[in-house]
Amino acid sequence: MSDLAGKPLRYLIGADGAVIGKAGEVVEAPYGETVSGDCVKVAYVNLLDEYATGEYGPYLDDTDVSEAYGEGVIDPDGPGWEKNLAEQFGRAKADGFEYVELDNPDAYSIEAVINAIDLAASYDLKVIAKNPGLMGDGAAAYVVHPNIYGIIVERDAGDPHEMHVLRVRAGKPDLPVWFVAFGHGRVWAKGVASDADVYSNMGVTYSSTGEYGNSIDLHLPK
Repeated sequence: MSDLAGKPLRYLIGADGAVIGKAGEVVEAPYGETVSGDCVKVAYVNLLDEYATGEYGPYLDDTDVSEAYGEGVIDPDGPGWEKNLAEQFGRAKADGFEYVELDNPDAYSIEAVINAIDLAASYDLKVIAKNPGLMGDGAAAYVVHPNIYGIIVERDAGDPHEMHVLRVRAGKPDLPVWFVAFGHGRVWAKGVASDADVYSNMGVTYSSTGEYGNSIDLHLPK
């Protein structure tokens, strides 16, 4: 069992600045921010160009998500791909993180995502998968990777049964899975919390202050 097992996730990527965690929690900070406290710390890493700086080209056409958030879709075959990741991984390592979440994997091929996971491993950083259910046929290859230590699932990106089937297929039946929601996702999250009760290592949280500004437990992992 990993040090993530049985712990609730505080998914705080929308918080204002650095965050503080408590013992027994897994805490994820916003982009470029830090986590303090006696908790398991997770850095947010964006596979997209977070601020659409134009510094990580060449770029691909926008996705619906990248356009909505004003982020750039970096071409994984260009030099900007590794530059973007190396900067974020280097910062995470310097700030004392052991884990990273790779956001927006569904904007890319499974080959590109695997490349990013391997690069994280070269920095001795463990990866938490984001929304593997959106990766289509690549979902199994994503979760089975030896450097994947958990899964974060957003609204409409999978349910407890689907995620359990996926982790069993990957040979990781106890892999921690956390479902997160905000805004109008509360009803979805409450339904997920009910369904998750029959599985081990599944937690559900809801943010009542904007997009992941806080974290309210609806179901604690067991």
